Amino acid sequence: MEGVMVGIVEDPYRLMEKWLKAESFMVIGKGVERADSLDKALGRAKFVEDFFEAGTLFVKQVLSTEPHALLKGVRADEALRSPKVLRVITAPDIPGENQVGYALPDQPLLAEGKVRYYGEPVALVVGNDVDEVLKAAELVRVDYDPLPALLDPLKAMGRSDVLIHDEAAGNIAFRTKVRKGDVSKGFSESDVVVENEYRTHHQEHAYLETEAALAIPGLDGRCTVITAAQYPHLAQSIVSRVLGLPASKVKIVVPYLGGAFGGKDDEGPLVAAKAALAAYLTGKPSFLIYSREDSFLVHPKREAAIIRYRSGASKDGKLLAIDVTIYHDTGAYANRGPFILWRSTVHASGPYEVSHAKVDGYCIYTNKVPQGSFRGFGNPSVQFAAESQMDELARKLGMDPVELRLKNMLRPGSRTITNQVLDHSVGIAEAVEALAKASGWGRKRSEYGGGRGRYRRGIGIGVAWHGISTSRGVPDWSNAVITIERDGSVTVRTGIIEMGQGSPNSSHRQIVAEVLGAPVDKVNVVFGTTDAPDTGATHASRGTSIGAIGVFVASAKLRERLNSLAAELLNTSPDNVVIEGGEVRVKGEEGVKLRWEELVREAYARGVEMSATGYFFLPKGKFRDDVGQGQAYPAYSYVAAIAEVVVDTYTGRVSVERVWPALAAGRIINPVQVEGQIEGAVAQGLGYVLMEQLVFDGKGRIVNANLTDYVIPTSLDAPEVMKPVYVEDLFKYGPFGAKGVGEMAFIPIPAAIANAVAHALGVRIYELPLTPERVYFKVRKVRGGPS
Repeated sequence: MEGVMVGIVEDPYRLMEKWLKAESFMVIGKGVERADSLDKALGRAKFVEDFFEAGTLFVKQVLSTEPHALLKGVRADEALRSPKVLRVITAPDIPGENQVGYALPDQPLLAEGKVRYYGEPVALVVGNDVDEVLKAAELVRVDYDPLPALLDPLKAMGRSDVLIHDEAAGNIAFRTKVRKGDVSKGFSESDVVVENEYRTHHQEHAYLETEAALAIPGLDGRCTVITAAQYPHLAQSIVSRVLGLPASKVKIVVPYLGGAFGGKDDEGPLVAAKAALAAYLTGKPSFLIYSREDSFLVHPKREAAIIRYRSGASKDGKLLAIDVTIYHDTGAYANRGPFILWRSTVHASGPYEVSHAKVDGYCIYTNKVPQGSFRGFGNPSVQFAAESQMDELARKLGMDPVELRLKNMLRPGSRTITNQVLDHSVGIAEAVEALAKASGWGRKRSEYGGGRGRYRRGIGIGVAWHGISTSRGVPDWSNAVITIERDGSVTVRTGIIEMGQGSPNSSHRQIVAEVLGAPVDKVNVVFGTTDAPDTGATHASRGTSIGAIGVFVASAKLRERLNSLAAELLNTSPDNVVIEGGEVRVKGEEGVKLRWEELVREAYARGVEMSATGYFFLPKGKFRDDVGQGQAYPAYSYVAAIAEVVVDTYTGRVSVERVWPALAAGRIINPVQVEGQIEGAVAQGLGYVLMEQLVFDGKGRIVNANLTDYVIPTSLDAPEVMKPVYVEDLFKYGPFGAKGVGEMAFIPIPAAIANAVAHALGVRIYELPLTPERVYFKVRKVRGGPS
């Protein structure tokens, strides 16, 4: 009814402000069970491989066996002798563009003219028998003219005689910088200066499910691809580019993913494009899945970094200046390396205020597997360096490490090293104070450390910050469509995907149920498809913090309409309408006036629109790339971790016994899901710090490309993770004030463990991982062997 809608102004800012002020909640902040829990427990949840059926063509990649060479030709005669092998696809067969680079247009889908790393895809073998296709892939002959391989980034950046990309002027793919204040002045005023070099290493994602895609040509008049990707619309864009088709002719469906951690953000669209290419050229459904070894060799890894860091402070502990140079081994292709480097650069100070800062960053091409997206996205390595520096400054100053941090910590009104003013949502100081108290920091710091005997105990802290959304002024948005069906059930359509983090199946449902007042079990989220609105990627801890803003706005629009309708039906004002748990009441009056289903039926009968689009374009300030000054991110989540370790000086083995986490990440929508994220991040971070390490041979080949030789933590290695400390420093644009949590707990773990080991031994190790060998020989070198 037209009259119902009069006076309703669906301004997203007003709606956000209204719900941000809410003082009590029905389901927000509660440990609501995930919608997919039972399906996953019973094995009913479907992943990409579950859609593979007999009769579908199988695709196998042929990978380069040279790290750097001219590609002279591909001979497929022997491979094609089997009648069950239908085609061998190479770069000239691509009907559209053979270009899939993200940050820079430097990467082909299939190698063309040149190969640049061992494991680069050269050809696709397609057939209708898996065993025959695997055999045929071994029979494809690739002719190479080898070129010198550059494997060391510091050496590669100084070479101009050997270019990994001939069209480039050198081997530096990208540069970043931050310039704030006058670092010369800052260091001249410093009473204490600490200068060190830190090194971190590549890390493999090691997800349970390797990369896979099933492409079906002609379905629904489109090429439909069921794939393991973190951004359906990006996969759609790349597939359409490779096939030379309009995006409207490509449909992407992302089912449940068996882990992603950023790796399927990079590789997901490419595996989709390869499967789609095979389906397009053969006219038949085609399935590609990476073997575990192929996954190791092909997909991008966490960056290996060299960080040279100089810090200056006054005698009372005020951080005055930092001078940081960051070198990232970006591998053969830029991929998302420039974006990763930007994040490292602007976070280089740690969550501290410093008046004078100079930071330079370099993405350097080498003939190794490319660097790529991984939980933390360039931040864990630079926070490891920054937090190690803070501990070294504290040691030189004779101050407690927590005291030094609190003295310099970012607070509301502080300016970051990019001169961004933090006007709200900065709760890290409160979180660190609470964490130190919860862990018994003061007593343990005095009791542990620098002891004698075989086993040495230590305690260390790592504090970090992480920008939410895309960096600098890069546009970011959220979009969703919600329909209240005639029977009162609610359908939510979003491009956010489900990779184990739980956003669509927990927080999104809770946000919709809370705003609409509907029972949470009536909310169904349709996720991970290009038939839903483009919601952006499920990365950068934005699945809920940004991705759910659209869900929130659409829900709030519908609630305004329902309130107006209910007010008319109940002869009251919209502000007096209460809808909770499927019951409609009038504020201050006894009894339920209407049931949810009755209100929905009345809305349909009176012509009230029961669908709404929630679109929100995130406001961002200006940023100058040339000096690294301006608004780097719309908001930051903050995190701290205290780790307690025991070091066996006879073997070098480090045991992490307990970890105390703290988050200042806005509203905690579902504390149970957040605890799951924290526990997983701690385990993954422990693996990165203590045991995981990719080993490259002289040709840049990963020699431990399997889960036997690449060691990851088991349940026996996992520490006790204590109850998290939460500081709900609300973000004005987040749904109910939420910020990102998915990556947070990982980021400070390397620093916390490294600082705890340094405390235990009385000596610092500047290179990760802290393997038993590295720790043992460090102890032996410094102290002449175990005592």
